Formats: sequence, structure tokens, C-alpha cells
Amino acid sequence: MEATVKEEKIKVPIFHNRNFVLLLVSALFSSPGYFVYLIGAEWLMLNITENRFYFGMLFFMAAIPRLILLMVGGIVADRLNKRTILFWSDFSRALLIGVLILLIITNQIEVWHLLVLSGLFGISDAFSYPAMQSLIPTLLEKDQLQRGNSFIQMTAQISPILGPALGGTLIALLGFEGVFSVAFIMLLLASIAVLFIRLKKESQEENKKKSPISDLKEGFQYARKKELIISVVIMAFFLNFFFSGPIAIGMPVIVKDIFDGSAAHLATVQTAMGIGALFGAILLASWKLKSPGKTVLIGLSGLGVSFSVMGLSANIWMMAGLVALMAVLTQIVNIPLFTMLQQTTDKQMLGRIMSMFMTVSTGLTPVSYVVTSSLIAVGIDIKWIIFVSGIVVTLIALYNFRNKKILGFNISYGSDSV
Repeated sequence: MEATVKEEKIKVPIFHNRNFVLLLVSALFSSPGYFVYLIGAEWLMLNITENRFYFGMLFFMAAIPRLILLMVGGIVADRLNKRTILFWSDFSRALLIGVLILLIITNQIEVWHLLVLSGLFGISDAFSYPAMQSLIPTLLEKDQLQRGNSFIQMTAQISPILGPALGGTLIALLGFEGVFSVAFIMLLLASIAVLFIRLKKESQEENKKKSPISDLKEGFQYARKKELIISVVIMAFFLNFFFSGPIAIGMPVIVKDIFDGSAAHLATVQTAMGIGALFGAILLASWKLKSPGKTVLIGLSGLGVSFSVMGLSANIWMMAGLVALMAVLTQIVNIPLFTMLQQTTDKQMLGRIMSMFMTVSTGLTPVSYVVTSSLIAVGIDIKWIIFVSGIVVTLIALYNFRNKKILGFNISYGSDSV
């Protein structure tokens, strides 16, 4: 009887799954809303201070609390209702943006306000990320995960298309009050959509008897037995240092300082990134990978080469084209990696394992922001920083072609229909 029920569950198309559709709707408002806020915050920081070190600190302040609290977020996701966590994450962001709007209206906005706000957003990320990534496998079957992750990525990657385009337009037409007001509304709608998700109550008595420290130890012990998890985390640990800081800080700085561009030009580059990422997600939704590990490493090699060439961009349009290509390759790397982890992890461990992956893999990200900002501050050209970083990313990818655990992984596919 149980086998029959399971088989019927597997055959349910993804878009007939009410809870998963609601999660998509929430992401469709949440991610673009965040990007509308982000382009507003970036451009506001660039306008209220000429010191580009503070611009780098905008990313650093979000990365530090995210890094410190991710494991706490994973434990909370395994213990509490994931829907509730996602609701409070989006709702609290909307409230924070409301405070920012008041500061702008009263003409009291200062650099430290943006830095503190960035830190609070980082705290929210630490709880929302493991909740989201561990919620997806509870709504879908294993053979639906790559496709489900791809659709989630599609909604998330519409955000770099709609977000920067809408944000840049609103800054030009309505100023910073307009751009942040739209971000506030979108995040509020995202939090409301999450409330309509209905999850089955699961027994959590065993978890309640354990202390958070016991949960944490259990997560580490589980990960140590999974060689694939260790391999992926080690690779991502070093990649983030050479990619996260240079790309996040480099794009706005190159647009404004090297190409003397406007908020609209920055929106163009970030929109190109969104289009590329969306195309990559669509590609992965229909592409059944025969050798996912090999595909990841080939995509990563191409990403490194493209990143280096981006450092030599002659104009904004060339940069936008390369950023779009890099976004496609990033999806080809990220979606199979997430699917690998979700398929090989027990559901009751998903929150801890996904947060552990993010904690370890992004461990050097704050350092990357500081190092990149410091190098720029002492006069090193951001374009050369990106060029060298791209070469290192390529070398890391080539080195991992020796990793049998990554190369040998096969994704499970079923007969699921959309």
C-alpha cells in the first residue's frame, strides 16, 4: 500500500503541487524585491561617499553575520516550521526597508545606516537560506529535484533581470524613495504568499529532546561520512575567495569608475546577468545530465576563463555579454551541485547539511570582500584583480578533474512531468 501511495506521489506533476507553486510565487516577489533594494543601496552608497572601501564593506557587513549564523539557521530549519522561518525573513526585510525610507525622507541617511542595514539583511539570509533549500526536498520527490531546483532558480534569476531594470528606472524617475518603496511592497507580498503553504506536521519529539549542540555535532558526524559533501565543500571554499569579492564589488566599480556609467548602465550589466542565469536555469530544467560532475567542472572552467576576459572588457556592452555568459555557466555549476547534496542527504538532516555547505563554502567570502576593497583602496586596478582571479578559478576547476567523487556522481531521474 505504501509503495502504491509513493508511486502516485512521484507521478504528480510539479506545477500541480500547490505548495511548490506557492513557494515559486513567493520567490518571484522576494528575489526581485531584494535586487531592487540592492541596486538602490549600492547606488546610494556610491553617491553618499567617495571612499570605495565603504562600498566593499556593504557586502562584508552582510557576509559576516550570514557566515556566523548559518549553522544556527540550519538547526532552526530542522527543528521549526520552515514556512514560518521564510515568512519572518521576508517580512523583517520589508520592515527594515521601511526604516530606510524614513531615514531618506528625513534626510538623515548616513554610511553607517546602510552598513547596519546590510548586516541585518545578512542575519535574515542566515535563516532563510537553509529553510528554503531544505524545504524544496520536502515538497518534491528525489527524481523531481533537479527540475524543481531549476524552476526555483528561474524565479530567483528573474530578479537580476527585473530588479536592476526596475531599480535603475525608479532611481532615475522617482529617486531613492521610489526604489525602496517598491522593494518594500515586493518583500511584503512574498511574505504573504508563504503563509498559504500548508505542510504536514512531522514528529519532532526526537529533535526536541536533543540540545542544539547535539544537533550540530550530529550534522558534522553525518557530513564526515559523506565524501561527496566534503569534496564539494572544499572546492567551493576556495572558489568563493577568488570569485565572490571581485565579481560583487567589481561590477559596480567598473561601471562607475572606469566606464563612467550611470545607475542605468549598472542595471544593464546586472540585467544581463539575470538573463544569462535565467537561460541557464531553463536549460537545466530540460537537460538530463549524463555526467553531472563532469558538466560541473567543464562549466567551472569556462566560468574562470570568462571571468578573466571580463577583466579586459573594453566597454560596458562587452562586459554585459561576458557577465551573461558567466551567469549561464554559474547555473550549470550550481544547480547540479545543489541536487547532488539534496539527493544524498536524509531529509531530517537537510537544514544542517545545506547550512553547513554554505557556511564552509562561503567561509572566505568576507575575507574576499575585504581583500578586494583593500586592493582597490591602495590603487590596484579592479580589472587586473578580476583577470587574475579568473585564472585561479580555472586552475581550481582543472585540478578537480582528478576528483573521482565529483566525476562519478549520477543524478536520479524519474518519469516526472511538468
